[in-house]
Amino acid sequence: MSITIKQLQHFVATAHTGQVSRAAQRCYVSQPSLTTSLRNLEAALKVQLFTRHSDGLRLTVHGEGFLRHAQHILRTLEVAVEESHGSASSVEGRVRIAITDTVSEYMLPKIIGAMRRQLPLIEFEPVERNREEIEAGLRSGEFDLAVVLVSNLSQAPDIRRENLLKSQRRLWTSLDHPLATGQSVSLREIAQLPFVLLDMDEHVETVGRYWGAAKLEPKVVFRTKSIEAVRSLVAQNVGVTILSDLVFRPWSHDGGRIRRTAMAGAVPSMDLGLAYRRSGVLSEAVAACASTLRLLAKTVTRESDLRAGDGP
Repeated sequence: MSITIKQLQHFVATAHTGQVSRAAQRCYVSQPSLTTSLRNLEAALKVQLFTRHSDGLRLTVHGEGFLRHAQHILRTLEVAVEESHGSASSVEGRVRIAITDTVSEYMLPKIIGAMRRQLPLIEFEPVERNREEIEAGLRSGEFDLAVVLVSNLSQAPDIRRENLLKSQRRLWTSLDHPLATGQSVSLREIAQLPFVLLDMDEHVETVGRYWGAAKLEPKVVFRTKSIEAVRSLVAQNVGVTILSDLVFRPWSHDGGRIRRTAMAGAVPSMDLGLAYRRSGVLSEAVAACASTLRLLAKTVTRESDLRAGDGP
């Protein structure tokens, strides 16, 4: 039995939402049709992709592995379609791009892939640095361009910033958490709960600012640089956290499920974008890289919306 693109789309939607009903809505098909599609996919693979629980469906070990391949296939198809409408640039040159650890963690493979496809003649050199080092490097000419959390940049007038995407921060909880059932939740409600704090790319400082503005502080029970540790601890109801849609995924590696809930009140978004020295003119190669990154940001925004969607 052959495997179809529709089956892969149905599988990915179900994996992201954890529920057949929501996956069917996302794919614009009936629930029976989607259920049949999943069963045929499992039959073709000769493995079980999901197990059923009271809160919906959960990926099996085989399902976790196949999901990565399915997402890669669908993304490759999308890229092939995009590239059929255009051709690689003939621009040549060398561009040194600075990135922060958040960008490296979640965006670097996508950035490298886009550069290789669209700008094959440009010698592209990514360098990971912290925000202060990046700003200093842009001023000195060490870096031509930077991809950073522009919401963290200083207000220095000699550094120009350009927003590429805005990712809302929301509350992450386990599926059975009392706050998971509401339409929105306030910092005052969260302040009463154990909190898991992600410590990377000045996130701790950002958390301190918006909690401080509300004259509250979180009850931090664990602080970690690992997003996977955060996911697992939240799914196991060790604590809750507030993170952006860009990094949201409704499951942890150990099979737990995560639900997100909108925030009520002033919690800033995570804004990703470009930074470069205001004085001077961008070279043709740097300008081509900036254009490629703008297009990539649109694709990432679509993927983030699909991954987060209205799922758990």
